[in-house]
Amino acid sequence: MPYSEELSGAADEVRRLAGAGELANRFQNGSRDERRSLRAGAAEIAGPLVYERVTKPVERKRRHYECASTLRRMLPDCLDRFHDDVDAVLDDLFTYADKPIVNLEGWLTSRLIRATVDGYRRRRGERGAPQRPRVPGWLADALGRDTWLIDLAKAILEWVGTDATAGSSLWPLNAFAERRAGQTGDHTASEAVVADEVEVVLTAMRRRRAWYEKYVERPFGRKQAQVWYSSHSSTDVHTEPTPLALVDPDERDEAVLHELANVSIEVMITQIDRGEDATAVITDVLGTVFGSLPASHDLERMPADEGGLRHVAALIEDPVKLKRIVAAVLDLLGNLDRPSEQ
Repeated sequence: MPYSEELSGAADEVRRLAGAGELANRFQNGSRDERRSLRAGAAEIAGPLVYERVTKPVERKRRHYECASTLRRMLPDCLDRFHDDVDAVLDDLFTYADKPIVNLEGWLTSRLIRATVDGYRRRRGERGAPQRPRVPGWLADALGRDTWLIDLAKAILEWVGTDATAGSSLWPLNAFAERRAGQTGDHTASEAVVADEVEVVLTAMRRRRAWYEKYVERPFGRKQAQVWYSSHSSTDVHTEPTPLALVDPDERDEAVLHELANVSIEVMITQIDRGEDATAVITDVLGTVFGSLPASHDLERMPADEGGLRHVAALIEDPVKLKRIVAAVLDLLGNLDRPSEQ
């Protein structure tokens, strides 16, 4: 949730107890309601620090520019990770705040990375995954000591220990492909190539079945599975699986719009940084990305339904509304923390 600039009484109480060196003891010995109040108050203080110093840099690195612009625009998965990090920082606070803390924000800031990393490792442990994934020597030997395949093995061990999913795929092949390009310098390998390499690594891992079941199968099995069921035709013959909509059309449209917006912002930043006129760039990119939809788009909708991306396309076609949109985008770009030139 968004954090108010004006702190509540619970946050003031957290600050008072921390200054007196009594916060950890009060939390550990307090009633359920008191612990809940102290945790909510501490979240008001720690939340903005986590977002600014941990979440924003990560989201910018992942090219999630909207998620990095404001907490209110974060995608659900990114918001979940943010809340996990806040919880980790609060756990650390209520464990170690047993001495007077004059500058609570400064104390929290000094421990942010340690606390969030510890929280991440603890969550991995709860899933049965190694807290610090490493590739054992026997596996490196089985992979021919190939630098990229060893790195891919580590990426697989990292992936199975998280609660993230890759849509309809088992593996985040696009992310693996980007990692491959950075490791090898080869930007031509497709996801199909990476998928074959994943199988090479998994085959090598299965050479030690007990190890594979413990560190790959068990944590991987705790991920949320893609749910579908087969249907039957009137002749009792199996037909294609019936699609199962996990979200309603509006939520799906929202996710697509977020994705297109991130792509658009990245293109805009690149062109504007080259010295091109910002207004012209924004108008051109919006028209290119949102102004032309394929005939197949939204075929599942009723003819009278003007929701989804078609609504955005209609807004862009209106000169008056387009002008307002351009102004809003200019304001957004102006508020983004641009990466410094190296």
